[in-house]
Formats: sequence, structure tokens, C-alpha cells
Amino acid sequence: MTPASPSSPYPGDPLAPAPVPPPPGDIGVISKHDPDESYRRRHEGIREFLRVFDQMRIRPTWRNGDLPVPVLWVTGPYTATTSVTQALEARCDGTPFAHLGPSLDTDEGSPPVRERHTPPYAALVTQLRQATRDLAAVAPPGEAHLRFPLFAQVLWLLDLQVNDDEPDRLHDGVKKAVRQRRRQVRAGTGQDRRNFWANVRAYSEGPLPAWAAATALLGAGWADQLTTLFGVCAILAGPVIGSLHVLLLSRSWAGRRRYMWFRRQPYLMPGQRRNQPHDITGFAVRLLQARGRAEAVPLYEAGSAEDRKRQEAIQANEGIEHLLVNAFLEDLRQGYERRLWKVWRRVAWARTSYPVLLVDGGFTRLVARVEEVRTATCLPDPLLVVVTGPSGGQAPPPAATHGARTPVMAGRPELTEELWAQWGAELARDRAVGSHRVLRIEMEAKDAPILEKINVPVRGRRRPVLAHPVLPWLVVTALVSLSFVRVLATATTNCGPDIWRASTGECIGISDGDFVFDEHLTRVLKMIDDQNRAILASGHPYATVIYFGKLTTGKSSVGANDPITDIHGELAGLVLEQRKLIDNSGDGSKLQMRILVANAGADFRFAEDVAKEALHRIQDDPTVIGVVGLGESRQQVQAAIRLLARKAVPLISTTATFDDLGRREGGDAYIPSFFPLAPPNSRLADVAARWAREGLPQQGIPPARTAAVFTDIMAGDLFGKDLGARFVRAFGKGATSAGYTNAAGLEEKVTDVCTRPEKPDLVYYAGRTAQFGAFIDAIAKSQCHQLTVMANDDITQYVNDHEPQLARNNRVRVTYVALESPGAWESVPRQFKTDFFQEFDALVTSLRMEALPRTQIPSKEYAVQAQDAAEALMRAAQVAFSGQGGPSADDGRPGVVERAGVLLALEKLGEIDGDSGLVKLHGAADGRHALDRPILLVAVNPDGRQVVIRQCGRLYAQQPPSPTC
Repeated sequence: MTPASPSSPYPGDPLAPAPVPPPPGDIGVISKHDPDESYRRRHEGIREFLRVFDQMRIRPTWRNGDLPVPVLWVTGPYTATTSVTQALEARCDGTPFAHLGPSLDTDEGSPPVRERHTPPYAALVTQLRQATRDLAAVAPPGEAHLRFPLFAQVLWLLDLQVNDDEPDRLHDGVKKAVRQRRRQVRAGTGQDRRNFWANVRAYSEGPLPAWAAATALLGAGWADQLTTLFGVCAILAGPVIGSLHVLLLSRSWAGRRRYMWFRRQPYLMPGQRRNQPHDITGFAVRLLQARGRAEAVPLYEAGSAEDRKRQEAIQANEGIEHLLVNAFLEDLRQGYERRLWKVWRRVAWARTSYPVLLVDGGFTRLVARVEEVRTATCLPDPLLVVVTGPSGGQAPPPAATHGARTPVMAGRPELTEELWAQWGAELARDRAVGSHRVLRIEMEAKDAPILEKINVPVRGRRRPVLAHPVLPWLVVTALVSLSFVRVLATATTNCGPDIWRASTGECIGISDGDFVFDEHLTRVLKMIDDQNRAILASGHPYATVIYFGKLTTGKSSVGANDPITDIHGELAGLVLEQRKLIDNSGDGSKLQMRILVANAGADFRFAEDVAKEALHRIQDDPTVIGVVGLGESRQQVQAAIRLLARKAVPLISTTATFDDLGRREGGDAYIPSFFPLAPPNSRLADVAARWAREGLPQQGIPPARTAAVFTDIMAGDLFGKDLGARFVRAFGKGATSAGYTNAAGLEEKVTDVCTRPEKPDLVYYAGRTAQFGAFIDAIAKSQCHQLTVMANDDITQYVNDHEPQLARNNRVRVTYVALESPGAWESVPRQFKTDFFQEFDALVTSLRMEALPRTQIPSKEYAVQAQDAAEALMRAAQVAFSGQGGPSADDGRPGVVERAGVLLALEKLGEIDGDSGLVKLHGAADGRHALDRPILLVAVNPDGRQVVIRQCGRLYAQQPPSPTC
């Protein structure tokens, strides 16, 4: 056979040796005339043999692809083959390598001496056990060792002891054993424990980094929607879940999906497809039946060739041996499988050398079975088989399957490269297992000393950089670290889902009630959250209302210690309205009210941003029907109203009184979806000026001829400047205005006014509650003794919190214009009285707040305003819902109220005898404000009680008009 020209079967392989031109004449003839030339050629041949062996066991790159490798058959005297074995074993140091001696095979020669119950396939099992143990014993530093789970499963099934007298009992016994093995958590034998930790090492590079990376990415992506604790727990859950996953995968049971391979392989399987087993139990039954047939008749005993049982035993033994070898090779295939969709299996990409199985003693039964399986399955595997034996040894007979043959390509050591190149060139004929399965290298006794002394550097291929074992952990560590940074950074900018941390340190955004914006609001917010959950769990129809307020103080004009009893009161009023609707909706025909709580920050500083978030909520949640709150007249509130008006969202403000709060930007048009509940500044100023001119005879206050009006002119506050200017105009001659922007400036203005020769008869305070304490203190210490102070409704919170102090102050008489007061209902006929304030006291008691300081109890006056605003909105929603016929959604959930219908119903809503007074939205003459809302003048008596001394407007529809209005 003339070898082909030298070339590498791996295109572009940098390890391919340079071509060596053949000597003239017959390349198989060694010159007898020059001993030195003969030794040189022998020496170069051995060097070439070792180089090519390295090239054969070096795995090609992924781009070049894996190729099936032949069997390397080395023949020669015992000394030569022994030296070859030692040389090859040394070259495979640190890589998977197994060496099987000739004593382990018992197929050749005379019949072996067997124990009585030793199965005929036991010798092959022994060889494969040693091969798998040796191949799995060594791995490059940092890499996982080879594993053989399919082979181990076959061995476990062969060792399984069940009652096989009847087919049904055999099936049940196997099923029970498989179920117990599947549920087994702890490893049993020492080998099981070794396999378990090997599996842990292998699987730890798959599920563990995958789970850690997945949860890290999810934690980072959902950081805005999660609390800090939950975000951190979500990130840490990845390694925990991944570890549990690895431990489950590492048990003796390798998984149902992996064992489906037994149904796909050809051995011990029925010919007809419909008879094939459907699961591992069915296959195990067939294997145990084959085991029984193989052990029934000793194959080494003499017997007739026509003996049917003996033929069945031979076939069963061959099937078991083929299955063992096939499982062994399949484990190697899976361990070396490189697929882009399995890129996470890094170790398969990092294995750069093929496993080597060196068998002494010629072509044993194991080698024959390996070649038979390769030919039958037509599947390449990474195992490089090296066979050593005497020169007279014969190649194995051709495999019967598919009529394949195993031709031999023979030559001297110096022809090894040519033989290898020729085998690579002919590989194109049969890409499955190669056209020529055996490369035979003939050694001589003179080669042994050269093999022992020659020093040929071991060649190898470097592990790909992307397959380094540290890389996945670096990536996962980076992802987890970045996710932690993301979550912690979000924690500094976010307080919770849809709630962010503003530059002032306040938590701004919209909550379902489960987030506590201020510790003073903890109990009432918890009640809102509980009632929201009850509404959602009830399955009854509901509408969602957004409460828009300032639930934090931060760097507000009031200060960080403000107990915000006004906001506390509005939330309490919403709780009462929500609870009333829940109690009255037993048959499911009435809408319930789910509440979202929106915090715009101190002084409504972030109202515009929260309005944008509210629009997103409204777009995502069709149950939102409107907004209540917005109780202060500020530029930020006005901007928020204009934003919400773009989507025609119904808005009911509680205590905001600026006349033009609902006016569109850059025009005289008024926003039709804005419904202020409180009377406007124009009416408040007119009524207050008239009462000041008339005096308060029952309080010993004469009519005022002059008035000093202290006006808050702080930028962005629409309330004070407008109210002060309107009061000056309404009072007429004798009224002077003194503007201020803070408490210090206010004290200076008080000193300036009170040091004038003519003191004012009355002082009107058109400012915020934050500076009112400083104002009263400055008046008391000034030269304006026994001065009457008339303040606006904004100081209701201050008066409620400081009734005893104001009662003890003999230098200043304090009155204020209020929008609501419990004292206004004392003289009302019984049939028109409200029970709201009793319900409110019961709520405070149920919240265990009755023993708290006065400054921490919610304000009744603000609570009743918020309740009436929510009731008006829900009445309109009920009208719209009933007009829709109370439809249900297609999925069976309660129907959704249309906001357009709610807006129309608000416009047409009739008069309501509310708990804060008459409610008729847009019923005033200007068509923009509520009709005849109550305006009360309240004074603080020396006993510390607040009494109503004047009233304008109506508390109920049938109340006659007041003669003082």
C-alpha cells in the first residue's frame, strides 16, 4: 500500500509536523550499508510516531470540528510494546488516560475458570469499571472530571435484585426500585458518594451560575418595583436555588430526561416500534430479562449449537455487552459535546485532548465491542483506543452490522505520519466512523532503547480563553455585584415599588397603602391597606380613587417635626368612607372604593412628578375613576391639576380655595374636570371682611375701622397673596397689607405695625399654619395688647393642636375663618345632625390613638372634608356604573366604570347633605365652585373650647340662610 502524501487531517492545525520527504527507493526498506543512517532513520521514526500520537489525541478547535479517531494498533516484541506503553502513558500525564492489562480479558485461549454464578459479561464489566475509574481520575487543573452516569445506571440495573418469577412482579419490583432510587437523597456506597461529589463539581458550572445570573438580572431589572430587602433576597435566592438544583441533579438518579437515551439506543430493544418501552422502568425490565437469559446457561460448557437456550444466552450476553459499551461511549460523547445552544457547558469546550484507552494484549473483546458499537451506531466518539500486542496478532474480524469492514493500514514507525495523513484523506468516504478503523504501527526490538531515551516535547492545545473555569464565576460575580449596586443604588433613590427618594430625602410616589410615608400615618395607612385587600378579595365591583396629598414634611415650611394632622385627618375620612361602602355592599350591587395613596412631598413640592406617575397608573389601571385631595393652593398643585386634566380625570380638591386654581394655562377657560369642594378666596375674603367691619359683640369685639393684613408672599404659594389682596379690597379704606416670606420676616412686620402711633383695630392673618405660632408670639410680646386676630382656614391645624395655649393667652384674642367645625352642628335640629364625629371618635379608639398627644390625633375638620369629597366621587361613579348596567368583564371579573361617565355624573350630581355641609359641585353662580358651602367664624374660649360665632352657607339643603351673610 502506497501511503498518500503527508498532510494533516485537521486543516490549519498549527501542530501538524512539517512534511518529511521519503527516502529514495522503497520507503519500507532500511539501508544495510550505513548503520548510522539506519539508527538515524529509526530515531526519527520514533520521534515522528510520538508527535503524530500527540496530534491524534489533541482535540481540534470548534471551527474545525471533532473527527472520529481510529484505533492505533502497535505490534512488536514484548520489550518494544512495553516501551511504547510507558512512553504513551507518560505523554498522557494530566489528561484522561486508562491502561488495561492483558490479564483482565478472559476471552482468548482456553475456557476460563469461572465461579458458579459469575455472569458471562462480568469480564467486560470489570474492564469498563477500571476504564471509567481511570479516565475519571485525572483532569486538567481546575476542570471537572469525566463522569459516566449512563454506564453507572446500567451497572445498577445489572446488580438489581428483584423477584423475576412472573413478569408483573418483575415490573412492579423494578418500578419500586427505580422510584426509591429517584427519591434517594443521600448517597449510599462509597462509590455513590464519590460520584455525588464529582457530579456536584460538574453541575456547579451549569445551574448554579445560571440561577445566580438569572436572579441577579431579574433583581436589577425589577429593582424599581421591589423593596431593598426583597431585592437583596431575590439576588441571594439565585445561588441558594442553584445550589439546591445542583444537589438534586448530583444524586445517583441522573434525571428522567437523561435516561430517555436508553429508549433511543438500539441494544436490547424490540424490533417493532410499538413494542418499545415507554420509560426507564420498561427498559430496565427488558435488561433484567436479558440478564436472566445470559446467566441461565454457562457459555463455556459444551453443548449443542442448536441448543435454543444457549443461543438466547449468547444473544443476551452480546446485547448486554454492547449496551455497556454504548453507554460508556455515550457518556464520553456527552462529556465532549460542543453545541452553541449548550454553551453553558463550559467544561466540554475546555477539554482540548481526547481520552486515551490503552489496551495490552492485542484486540480484546472490549476493543471488538467498541468497534462493533461504533459501526452499528455510526456515531463518532472522542475515545482514542491504543492496542499493543505481538507482531503475529490479527485485526478483529469485520463487524457484521451493515457489512462494515476494518481494513488495516500498516507500515514502519517512520511511515506513521504518512499513514495518518492517508487515513485523514480517506475519511471523507465515511464521515461517521472512518473508512479505515485501524492504524497499525510495527515496532522492533531495536526501537525499545530509543523509546526509553528519546525526548520529544509533549504537544497540546491551549484551553480557549472563553472556556477558562474562572470566567463564568467572574461573569456571575460581576452580574451579582452590579445587581447589588443597582438594588442598593435604587434603595437610595427608591423607597419601594413606584416610590422614589427625592433630593429632600422624602419618599415620593403612589402606594396601595402598604407603604408608610410617615410614622404618624402608620395605623391609618395599615387600615387602608387591609381594606384594599378585603375589597380585592371580595370579588365585588369596585372603583379606585387616588388620594393626592403631602404625606411627608422633609424640608417643608412647617418643619420635619410637623405631625401633619391635617393629612392624617383626610386619610381617616377616606377610611370611614371606604369602610361604609364595604359594609353597605353586601349584595355586590354597590361599588366599593379602593384607595391609592399619592405623596407629593412637603408643600406639594413634587406634585407635578406625582401627577405624571398618576397618569401612568390611570393608563394601566382602568378602575381608577378620579383623584381627591390636592388641598393646598400652590403652583405645583395647579400644574398637577393641569396635567391630570389632559386625560379628563375627575378631580375633587378638599380644602384648596384659590379661585383660579382650576384655570387652564394661558387663558380664561376653566378645567371642566376640576371640582373644588371648598369655597373660593373671593367669597372667604368678602365674608371675613364683613364680619370684621360688623364686629363680634358677643365676644366683646367692637367693629373694626382699621385692619393690618399680614400676607404670605412666598414664591409658589398662590393662597396667601391672593387671599390677602382680596381681603384688603373687601375691607376697603383702613386696611393695610404687610407682606412676609418667613417667620423671621413676619416678626419684623409685627414689630413695625405695633410700634406705629395708631394701632390697628384688627389683624387679619393671610398665611400658612407654619408661621402662625411665631405670629401669635410676636403679637403677644408687641405693643398691640388686647388685639383681635382673625385668621384664615389654613390655621385650623394649629388651633386644634394648641387650644390650651391659645386659651391661656390673655393678650391676643384668636378667631379664624373655618371651613368646618364640630361646633357648627350643635344647634342644628336633631333630624339634620350628622353622626360623622361620633364615627370618627370610634375610629380613633379602634386605632388605639385616643391616648396619644393632641398633635398626633387626626384632625376631624379635615377628615370630614375628605369623606365628603370621596362620597361625591363615589356617588357619581355609582350613577355611571348603574347606567352601564353594571357590566362584567369577559373573564368574569367585576366590570370597570368609565371615567367619562363619572365626569358627566359629577356635573349632574344633585345636592347632598354631606357631613361637612351642603355639597353641590359646580353649583355656584360662576359654574366653577360648589354651591353655598359653609363658612364659619370660630373663636377659642378661655376654657379652651372652640365655638362657632358666625356662619355663612348651609350645613344642609333645608337650612335657612344666615342673616349675617
